[in-house]
Amino acid sequence: MTNRSRVEVEEQARRLLDGQSVESAPVPVQRLAESLGYRVIFRYFNDGDLSGTVIQDAHKSVTIGINTLHASVRQRFSIAHEIGHALMHLGKGEDLIVDPPTRSLFNRDGRASLGEDPREIEANQFAAELLMPRYLIAQVAEELLGKSSQFSTGSLVNALAQRFDVSSQAMKFRLVNLGVIEPE
Repeated sequence: MTNRSRVEVEEQARRLLDGQSVESAPVPVQRLAESLGYRVIFRYFNDGDLSGTVIQDAHKSVTIGINTLHASVRQRFSIAHEIGHALMHLGKGEDLIVDPPTRSLFNRDGRASLGEDPREIEANQFAAELLMPRYLIAQVAEELLGKSSQFSTGSLVNALAQRFDVSSQAMKFRLVNLGVIEPE
């Protein structure tokens, strides 16, 4: 079981962003994974619900697999999510799915977003901060609003989602979590 706070999880994502000097959106998530020494592969997964997976082999090499059936914004989120698992959960002595016994494995599927498994909650929080960092959202929102104060909430969400190369749903959820907009 894990017990990291949201702040601890977001700080971990922020350290990665700072270490790679990410100062603009969209965040180059695949490059960040590769900077950590992780291999990112894109494959067709027979299970359409499976978004991504992270595997650590017996030599501690990490491979992130991403389902090519999914939209690019979902793929980006899955990469960020799997980076979170790799950094926070692989090799930490937590209850891992092991198959075969020489490898550790996490899968990102439809259940990952349900908010039930603490590891999935942490990986989702990490991915949100990595792809939509608080400091960049403030910067880009200020820039967008400076150009036009006529943004509706929906159009601001869509403009930010496009700039950050994430889904509008992910951006809306992030803005609600940051207290920028009210939940519907």
